[in-house]
Amino acid sequence: MILTSVMDMRSIIPDDLWFHNENIKYYYFGYFVFSSVPKILLLESNVAYNFILPTVISYSAIVLIHFTKLLFDHLKIKKNFILFFIFSFIFIFFLSPVASSIEFMSHLSIGNISFYKFIDINGIDNLPKIKLFWPDDHWWWFSISRIISYNRSDFILSDYTINEFPAFSVILGDIHPHVLAIPSVLLSIYLIIFIFKNAYKNNEFNYLSIIQLTIIFLFTILINPWYLIPILWLFFLNLLFYEYYIGTKLWVFIKSIIQKCLPLLLIGIIVILFLNPSNQLKFPFISFVKVSSQMVHLIIYWSLIFSPILLFSLIKIFRNGFLKKELLQNSIVFVFFSVLLTLVSTKVFNVELFLNYVFIIISFSLIISIFIVFIKQKYENKNYLDLTIAISILSGILVVYGTEFIFIVDSFNNRMNTVFKFYFFVYLLVSIFSVYFLYKVYLSLSKKTSLIFISVFLIFIVPSIWWSISALNSRFQEHQGIRGLDGLSYLIDEEKELISFIKNNTQTEDIVLETVGRAYTKSNLISASTGRATILGWPNHEIQWRGSSTAINDLKDKIELFYQDPNNNMELVSEYNLKYLILSKSDILKNKYDENEFIKSFDLIFENKEYKFFMTK
Repeated sequence: MILTSVMDMRSIIPDDLWFHNENIKYYYFGYFVFSSVPKILLLESNVAYNFILPTVISYSAIVLIHFTKLLFDHLKIKKNFILFFIFSFIFIFFLSPVASSIEFMSHLSIGNISFYKFIDINGIDNLPKIKLFWPDDHWWWFSISRIISYNRSDFILSDYTINEFPAFSVILGDIHPHVLAIPSVLLSIYLIIFIFKNAYKNNEFNYLSIIQLTIIFLFTILINPWYLIPILWLFFLNLLFYEYYIGTKLWVFIKSIIQKCLPLLLIGIIVILFLNPSNQLKFPFISFVKVSSQMVHLIIYWSLIFSPILLFSLIKIFRNGFLKKELLQNSIVFVFFSVLLTLVSTKVFNVELFLNYVFIIISFSLIISIFIVFIKQKYENKNYLDLTIAISILSGILVVYGTEFIFIVDSFNNRMNTVFKFYFFVYLLVSIFSVYFLYKVYLSLSKKTSLIFISVFLIFIVPSIWWSISALNSRFQEHQGIRGLDGLSYLIDEEKELISFIKNNTQTEDIVLETVGRAYTKSNLISASTGRATILGWPNHEIQWRGSSTAINDLKDKIELFYQDPNNNMELVSEYNLKYLILSKSDILKNKYDENEFIKSFDLIFENKEYKFFMTK
């Protein structure tokens, strides 16, 4: 719907085809960016739709080539550049969390009820019924995107979140703004690494690169404003370490940070306050998390991509001298501040949650401490690329840890979107460097030990690749349309006929009434496919976007009443300037509408076996 509206837009802000010609109240800039070339080529939105996701992946691959060159040159490898790039690409777009290994086990009927109860991921324990190659349940793979959760019938609170990752979103076929922003997010990360690596090396900043970063940052947060915080934090933490290590005086230190962060900060404020088409944030904007994540879920989601990085850090720390005292001191500091933050928050505990909380703060404090020591050693060794990468990874760890304490308040008033968007960003950030550190671990170990490490890692990689391929196959089996460029090829002929008739015989500004149906179904497909607005579609999304449930639910009831008895509810026609309305066979069967009432009240101008299309008199 948003793509169609953007491609047909007649003003700066496109019309909402699902809310009687009001403006869209969601992030539409990404659709504008990625539909620009299809628009120039005069493609319809149903064809453009199928170009956009491959374009996102292609743009991302171009950025990854530059990342690979940066890392490849640093490693001083003279061959296998393409192989290095392919592995980096696979890690971002095909790798799934360790949960894929658990699903693989479940498909093989390995593990008992107690094990899956302990894992506590909804849906995974049902998988023994499903074939291994190929699963014949179309949505078996969906549970992996809902790992981070805590739901107990006997507890007063629950913790429902979304934890998508690039492979999942691509398999879903999603062109949501969090996916559309992937190329610019990768480019922002690349520029930050490039800026600080050169700043350490040359002892000065390249302000042209800062300008480039500011432009890319603007594009990124216009596509998806949720990325403002992690990108700004990534830049700020790198800057903090840089200013600390070059040893500037306090006033110069503060001045330099303000000066270099100001362009990004101003852009962020302008976008959020003035350009953001969907400012769904609610006062007080930041709130405390009430329920901790389960430690097992954090391990299942993060361990695979973090393991090469953490292992290499530990190897280097031990080889360069294990700083037991410094590690302990750093850990105690982070435990102290974690407990302090908890004391002023509103966390709710039972025995299980408290144990999880203790494990989480101890584990994260140790990991953060390890990275701080690793960063110090990299600076002392003048390995500035690894230094900048390590600081960037630390920023990601702190973002993940931060979601255990605070969240951004939106219309849902929980941490669902904070975990969703921040985890997605960190997954991209860490995946980029996983292959790099995996290779460095391989080089740092003896031949025998490195082979053991690679073999163990492959044990988890194989189920991850299996998950991606099997999930793709399930998606192909679910949508049995003609293989081609037309995104509406899966529709039945009667639906295609109606869409074609409306496009050829009505004006783009005409309002065409459809019945209001559920989200994630074919409901309101006609408006989304033709560019002709309807009065209301997908009410749950409109409520999320606009924050007003009463008006939308009243409108939904009014439309339903009209379809039940159009003759006595004709004020709807004049109130919304209705020119056309649709009555489907499924509407008649499901709701027992009297089609004779419509034929008597309106002019029938098109019909086939599934649809009747009327013009108002």
